Amino acid sequence: MRRPLLALLVLALAAGVAATPAPTGGGEPVRPAFGDESAPIRPGASIGGCTLNWLFYEEVYPTPEEPSPVPTVYAGTAAHCTDEVGEKVRVDGFAAPIGAVVFDSDDIGSAVDFSLIQLYPGVEAHANPKMLGWDGPYGAITTDDLAVGDLVDLHGYGMVLGQNSLTRDRFGALMDWTEDEFIVDMPAVPGDSGAPLLHDATGKALGIISRFNFETVPPSTDIGPLMPFIFRTLEANGYPDVVLATVEG
Repeated sequence: MRRPLLALLVLALAAGVAATPAPTGGGEPVRPAFGDESAPIRPGASIGGCTLNWLFYEEVYPTPEEPSPVPTVYAGTAAHCTDEVGEKVRVDGFAAPIGAVVFDSDDIGSAVDFSLIQLYPGVEAHANPKMLGWDGPYGAITTDDLAVGDLVDLHGYGMVLGQNSLTRDRFGALMDWTEDEFIVDMPAVPGDSGAPLLHDATGKALGIISRFNFETVPPSTDIGPLMPFIFRTLEANGYPDVVLATVEG
């Protein structure tokens, strides 16, 4: 009788374990408490000699233990616009530093040319994810979204062009791409570095302004990282849960 009794006990324990759900979060991910579109911290804001790109946040879910978690919020720029991790970053129109650099791709020798800036607590109330001058982002592109000749939108603070509010909004054409980078022809100049690029047809984030393109034949004006390259790099360097902050609706 010992063996059948033992078998019954094992079955009962297994049933009990199966009936007890694992402690996981539930519901929708928590969206940061962003400000309205008058907020000074926006994709396309000037950071003095370079341009801020997209807003991001760490995706978190409510749990029984933490029903109202506060997501960590980030902003991006080009890595060649920052010097080191820990560097404080300022945005024109906001008196205090908005946050500090927590990841700089120059430190790992990556061609992604991307720096991640963690906003200080509460600064998200002075930020809004809608790109200056354009309607988006409504998501992040994949290479399946792209076609040669697609219009690409820019808002930047490049020399001469970026000094005039009427010419900060510009557009160009997508010439080619790889799994990592885009190639575009558009009027982008020093000072636009780090600026957000929007895929006009979909309203999705395409990538960021990085460098002049002298690498292909024929050459074009700009080359830089696509959003999937940026996210792969962040995931590989300790930021697997960072997502793009999008326009609601």
